[in-house]
Amino acid sequence: MSTCPNCNKKLSCGCQMRTASNGRKVCTNCSSSYERSLKPQKVEPAKQVDANVWGKDRYKNLSKFIK
Repeated sequence: MSTCPNCNKKLSCGCQMRTASNGRKVCTNCSSSYERSLKPQKVEPAKQVDANVWGKDRYKNLSKFIK
């Protein structure tokens, strides 16, 4: 019989175990409280693409598709 590393509760089967967002194993009963206790991680903003990067010839290769 295994135990939850977070709350030390005895678990009868493996279906009661969950994997938290940081990769740690927790039981079903304490998974939501454990997730709330984690500090939010910084999310990097998406990179912005400059519209002029492609230049004036960006549609040059499409000429064979245009009739």
